Amino acid sequence: MNSISQAITGSQGNLIANTYGQNTHGQDTPDVDSSSSSDKVTLSHQDTQAKAGGPGIPQEAVFLSPRAERAQKIEAMAKDFFSKGQFGLGDIPKLIQRLHQDGILSENQLNRLGQAGFEIPRGDASQPSLLDFIASQRAQLKESKPDSVMIAMLDDAESVLKQMDSLDSQGLNQKAARVSAQLAVFVQGEHGLTQNDKAMWQGLKSTMQLASASGSSQQASGQLQRYLSLSKRIT
Repeated sequence: MNSISQAITGSQGNLIANTYGQNTHGQDTPDVDSSSSSDKVTLSHQDTQAKAGGPGIPQEAVFLSPRAERAQKIEAMAKDFFSKGQFGLGDIPKLIQRLHQDGILSENQLNRLGQAGFEIPRGDASQPSLLDFIASQRAQLKESKPDSVMIAMLDDAESVLKQMDSLDSQGLNQKAARVSAQLAVFVQGEHGLTQNDKAMWQGLKSTMQLASASGSSQQASGQLQRYLSLSKRIT
């Protein structure tokens, strides 16, 4: 397998650094937002008046707000796909179906992803999980190019994959969008990567695009469209 350090030399490496924002390296991405009080389960409690036959019986009705219901679906999705750390290329089509089926990703959002160059690489059982791939590529870089901006990008990608249960966090959406924009530059460059390695990088990029597009904060603020437009320009 070709070393990643050989793939990011020269002007292409500078373009990647500029796209990712090397001048801001070291700044912390805002922490994942905690759930607001509006996400809490609302309990309606009504005591039945005491009757001659015995004491009053409390009655409780449980209601979930739309936002709380969405958070519940995101948490369940993250548990099913990402909790074991084994998410790989073959899981991407199933993830897309789940996000769409649960209403986390709308038809319009899927269309915008397609317009931004979203691709689904083919996967097979011989390929590592995305987290294992990140770990191996990062280890190569730390040995050969410890100052590479790609190390910070891989750290951010790993962080996103491990926090998919916080998909509605604006900080997480922005981090995923930044990673996908850098990977768009990297994947399209002439690096002499093997077909298998290129598929893994493409799969990581696509997963970051999904994480960026699925957040409600991105949809509401219009940041999603700006990030997708950036990704489309550099691909």
